[in-house]
Amino acid sequence: MAIKYPYSRQQITPDDIAAVTRTLTGPSLTQGPEITAFEREFAAYLGCREVVACVNGTAALHLAYLAVNLGPAQGLLTSPVTFLSTANAARMLDAPVMFADVDPETGNLDPEAVRRTLNNCGVPMGAITAVHLAGRPCDLVALRTIADEFGCLLIEDACHAPGAVYPDKAGTRFKAGRCHHSLLATFSFHAIKHIAMGEGGAVSTNDPVLAERMRQLRNHGMVREPDAWQYPPEPSAPWYYEAPALGFNYRITDFQCSLGRSQLRRLADSLASRRRIAAHYDKLLAGLKYLRTPKPVEDPEGHAWHLYPVAIDFAALGRTRGEVMVMLAERGVGTQVHYVPLYRQPYYRALGHRPLPGAEAFYAQTLSIPMYPQLTDADVQEIAQAIRETVSV
Repeated sequence: MAIKYPYSRQQITPDDIAAVTRTLTGPSLTQGPEITAFEREFAAYLGCREVVACVNGTAALHLAYLAVNLGPAQGLLTSPVTFLSTANAARMLDAPVMFADVDPETGNLDPEAVRRTLNNCGVPMGAITAVHLAGRPCDLVALRTIADEFGCLLIEDACHAPGAVYPDKAGTRFKAGRCHHSLLATFSFHAIKHIAMGEGGAVSTNDPVLAERMRQLRNHGMVREPDAWQYPPEPSAPWYYEAPALGFNYRITDFQCSLGRSQLRRLADSLASRRRIAAHYDKLLAGLKYLRTPKPVEDPEGHAWHLYPVAIDFAALGRTRGEVMVMLAERGVGTQVHYVPLYRQPYYRALGHRPLPGAEAFYAQTLSIPMYPQLTDADVQEIAQAIRETVSV
């Protein structure tokens, strides 16, 4: 069956192609000036001090967890409603992972559930990673209070949320990834993300020491600065380097960052389109018996709308989720589920993780429908009509 409207789709413009072509025909394909320029420009956009670009979002999480010394004695608490990488990157370091429950409407971490889990987890937690699911910011103010209470660091998984905004108690607004309430934030530049590089990732922070450590770790742990060498062979040794720590090849390329810089320049327009599409869906899908649109946001400019997840009462409808997905696909509408709760995965089941009621309620009904900037009002009308007819009996 032909899918006319996939659940997501990258947007590549002639400016993007020209930017990549300039780099491909230039002197450097990797480890050149485009990487530094992208890091500087993305940091300026977020309003943070440092950005460390890397090969993908999983590597960004791994670098962040390495930088704060997660490991067997310092575990991670996070959401079960997220992609595998959020937890897997901690398990790569042999760090214990615990899941706290989520708001059954939004899928974001429930702060009080986080507090309960920390009170009862029985193992030391070094960090909390808050996932801004679908582009909706978590309550970072409440989570920071809880993190401080339990001596944890706060990390943002902002892979869905560049451009999302949240307020503090005084009403001051902060961008996700600015790291005003968190220590680190991670981003993904996968093909269907807001900034699409095919693959790519980044960590933002206001701590230059952590940033420098992550830059070293992304490049095999190598140090080329003479004043940091422990065993220099001679006073002047331009070929020499040292590796005081194990690192990884998590380097991104110049041509990917050329594409990222071009995409970043139109991120504001992309966000405006996503918010327009979401508002249109809200109206066109209102009032259905078996379908609920996403929980409204207090600040319409706060949500980044990476996804538009509707909630469908499949049991009351009398159709399984798979049947609904097939029926929509037959009408050219692609859908997806974000996500299978991590504790349901065989790996985490084997570690003894149990279901959580909020996450189960969210998972039972969630379905992501098409959301990407190229959708016109007519496209949204056609998609909404197909959905209305599919979930009406």
